[in-house]
Amino acid sequence: MIRNILIRGQNVQFIKGENVLMDHFNKVEQAKKFQNYINSWEQSNVEVKSIEVSYVYMFGQNVGFVNLIIDAYLNGIKLPGFVFLRGDAVAILLLVNKKMVLTQQFRVPVGKFTIEAPAGMMDEQGDFGGVAAKEIKEETGICIQHNEMRYLQDMLVSPGGSDEVIHLFVVEKNMEQAQLDELCKKTHGAEGEGEQIKLVIQDFTWENILKTQDSKLIAAAAAYYNQKL
Repeated sequence: MIRNILIRGQNVQFIKGENVLMDHFNKVEQAKKFQNYINSWEQSNVEVKSIEVSYVYMFGQNVGFVNLIIDAYLNGIKLPGFVFLRGDAVAILLLVNKKMVLTQQFRVPVGKFTIEAPAGMMDEQGDFGGVAAKEIKEETGICIQHNEMRYLQDMLVSPGGSDEVIHLFVVEKNMEQAQLDELCKKTHGAEGEGEQIKLVIQDFTWENILKTQDSKLIAAAAAYYNQKL
């Protein structure tokens, strides 16, 4: 199946991969993450001849992850064209009583437990603040309001292979220590998503930040301190 889509007013072949269902192919074309990706080409002078959807991983009825093969050229030279399409995400530097509230969970892609800043993928509505508040509630049990969040900056995660942009926020608040201790005893995570998340409370120091190896947390802390300068 081949149809045309427009990039910079030019027709570009949009190709359904052999093992992709037609329903999934159609949903990819309409998905916000794909539309955002297409729009990102508008400012470049790279020639795009075709975009092939080679694999789609669905989150229920919604498009989750997509593998794309892009036939693109710069100065007549073919560019590496594999794209792991994830879409945007949010991550939150959560400081409660001046300490970091982090999440610990087992991450199958790296085969080990990790300690990270609370984070989550954007939905089709694209409400950064709403997703950030939802993820903090699901992953930590802590309720926050939109006006408690402060935007830090955006970061590209792995532009050599993925489109993902993470929008970084910080939340600073105080809580009763007994309430925080009670949350640390519980297991958190979105129901039905297989998450088994525990809270980790650490001093807000560069030593602790770097030990996590979490790029989201490192970038958020750097942006936080930069705003303090």
